[in-house]
Amino acid sequence: MEWLSDKGDRVQGKRAAEDYLMMQTVASVIDADLIAFQEVDGPEPLSKVLDPLKYDFYFSDRVKRYKRSRGSHQFTGWAVKKGIKVIDHKDYQPLGLPTFLSGGDLRYGAYIEVLRENEPSLHLLSIHLKSGCFEKAVRRNNSCKKLDRQIEALAIWINAKHKLGQEFIIAGDFNHYLNERNEWAWKQLLDQTEPNSLINLSASTPAKCKARKFNYRTKRWEHVVYQKLIDHIIASPGAIDKQFPPEAKQYKYSYHAVATYRLSDHCPVIVDL
Repeated sequence: MEWLSDKGDRVQGKRAAEDYLMMQTVASVIDADLIAFQEVDGPEPLSKVLDPLKYDFYFSDRVKRYKRSRGSHQFTGWAVKKGIKVIDHKDYQPLGLPTFLSGGDLRYGAYIEVLRENEPSLHLLSIHLKSGCFEKAVRRNNSCKKLDRQIEALAIWINAKHKLGQEFIIAGDFNHYLNERNEWAWKQLLDQTEPNSLINLSASTPAKCKARKFNYRTKRWEHVVYQKLIDHIIASPGAIDKQFPPEAKQYKYSYHAVATYRLSDHCPVIVDL
């Protein structure tokens, strides 16, 4: 949601009441049962977009560590419609690339389990991977090297779910063009996981996201159109209808909404399971 915060320390996070109202409108039109969110500073700003009387919020465990922070943070998490039974699991911390000296400086995967009647549980992971490596080869820069390690950590989580016979959905900001020809991250994920254990539900999703981006060099907002997808939804085969596999779609903001309101530099990606 691009620095969804009410602390006022980020240009992108400074939103007026009418901006939040438009974000509420987008959320109500989509009316999703399960929302994987990223870049949210805490429950208070999220409540300005999603009705807490309608949704339960499950934030990354990192929100507790930085609860008293004066600066804005980018947390992952889930918003789940009330009435849906959920087990809130501990974060998948390896995505933060922990070391012996720290718990890692990147976002953790927010992990919940949705219980369903007469069907297997769905294990859901909301992720926000390292930015700065949208399509470059691993050897090119430090961001790509970190993303490479995150893909490896993601493969370990997927393989564990496969061995346990657990169905899963991974959704969020991969910060990488998984759908482009000759790209390496999706190929690497397939190579490191069990055969036929992974489906990219957004593999054929057309992207044309109209947005505004703040240019730090000129100190001005610029209108942009993103025509490649970096937000993806991937699943285990047993989590979807094999006969009629669902395909994700991108919710596109109108030109008027982008020009008038401070929304996000990401357009929501939606799939019906």
